[in-house]
Amino acid sequence: MIRYFKLTFAFVVLALFACSEASQNTNSNKEEQNALSLIEDTSEIAVDKNQSDTNSFLQFYQRVISAIETKNASAFNQLFYKDYGLYIIESSGAMPQISKVYEIGNYKSPATAQGFFDLRFDSLSLMPLEEKLPKVVCEKNSYNKQGCFQENTNPLKDSEIWHYANLNEKEIQAIQFISKTIKITVINTHNYTFYFSQINDYWQLSFIDLRIPCAA
Repeated sequence: MIRYFKLTFAFVVLALFACSEASQNTNSNKEEQNALSLIEDTSEIAVDKNQSDTNSFLQFYQRVISAIETKNASAFNQLFYKDYGLYIIESSGAMPQISKVYEIGNYKSPATAQGFFDLRFDSLSLMPLEEKLPKVVCEKNSYNKQGCFQENTNPLKDSEIWHYANLNEKEIQAIQFISKTIKITVINTHNYTFYFSQINDYWQLSFIDLRIPCAA
């Protein structure tokens, strides 16, 4: 009888130990699953945020195109910072010229006296592809590939083009400040280069470069 009791007691202890270990394994597995689920959820949030930025930019770019195509000065004026103005870069010779406008209707090209909407905007309706910007090659074409392209890059800031224009120190400081906000550059090889800034989650057009690479 005593021996039977000892065996029964030993069996119960082993069973409890096994149940405890199984419970710990189950809890551990649940914790791992929860952790993996959290990682997946975080990843999805990040992807959605990036996708949201891309979609919002394309919608903004479409507004820019529409305003230019319809020559709607009032709509176009809503697309750049009123406090900082819109910088337009061009060249009538070796040195760049930079104009700053607060109302696009007041813009006149220093070289030709053309208004903004009188400029040639060939193939303007092309939407930008998200890939590396084309490189200037000056061969058969000005660029190594043709079309409209966008990239999260800021080549203008590194170029420091304002040091080669006829600007005073105060004007240089202002243009340097706004150049640092550029987030996306768009090159449409059929017309011009556009620089877009994003401040407080709002897209704005900050620079347009009218210069044609390799042009005499």
